[in-house]
Amino acid sequence: MPRPAGEYHVPALAKTVVEILRPGEPGIYCDLTVGGAGHGRMICDRLDERSVFVGTDRDPAAIEEASRKLKGVRCRVILRRAHMEDVGPILDEVGGPLRAALIDCGISSDQLDRGTGFALDDVGALLDMRQDPGQELTAAHLANGLSEKDLADLIYRYSDERMSRRIAAAIVRARPLETMGDLVGAVRRSLPGGYRHGQDTMRRVAMALRLATGRELEQLETALGETIQRLEPGGRIVVLCWMSLEQAVVKRVFRREKLSRKLEILTPKPLRPSAEEVLQNPRARAAHLRAAEKLAAAEMDFGCGAHGTGPERCQGWHF
Repeated sequence: MPRPAGEYHVPALAKTVVEILRPGEPGIYCDLTVGGAGHGRMICDRLDERSVFVGTDRDPAAIEEASRKLKGVRCRVILRRAHMEDVGPILDEVGGPLRAALIDCGISSDQLDRGTGFALDDVGALLDMRQDPGQELTAAHLANGLSEKDLADLIYRYSDERMSRRIAAAIVRARPLETMGDLVGAVRRSLPGGYRHGQDTMRRVAMALRLATGRELEQLETALGETIQRLEPGGRIVVLCWMSLEQAVVKRVFRREKLSRKLEILTPKPLRPSAEEVLQNPRARAAHLRAAEKLAAAEMDFGCGAHGTGPERCQGWHF
């Protein structure tokens, strides 16, 4: 189902995100991947002039759309073109602790529809996969420039694809690759049964190139650390993941911070879109939401106290 006409991006799990982040109390709220401000507008609509909303995104088109969409809100809005791992200095410049933060790891509908080499069926699109058009490195540079061994290692590292060596050899033989169609063709020729049985493998290879091009997993881990460090006691962070590797990063960081008594995990299991939401927005199907809350100093020392733990925190969120 196509997105509504004129809609930059339909945000996934939007109501749930707002319920967990609880915008309303004065403070600093941050969306590290603001996109077209679908989530951001819902947050800002609940804020007044005592609050600040900080939105960052590496895509200049997203910042432009967010600026348009957030016109007229009462809170102060600060939008910066930046990678999520660079959020720390931006928040320090704003000053004060962070009340709530959101990270959506997905690709926006606008980026998918622009033809920048993210979608398998966009065979004529350049093999680009940059979310930041100012970045020099593209997926084509990796596909055409890496040695066969390094390319196989990249595919395996970012996708766990067991046929990574065979696929890398096929990509090297097919060089130069310029479009998504070139990549799909090379992977298809490397697989027993070809295209008919290889869709999942092709998605994994494309995902591996995308993650490596944008250093997305490394950036996510850095951004989580920078954000959690700046959360005020009781401040919350929500992360929307779309693939298992992103989930693994978030689970690892959340568990580490829980063991050090800095965080309480609010979602023992990730929250998923309802069947009704998926029907309205099929691209939301893969979304997994994880959330955590910063503990106060006393809670860090003596446990969670009156705040409650685990599934109790999620009562009222029905899916």
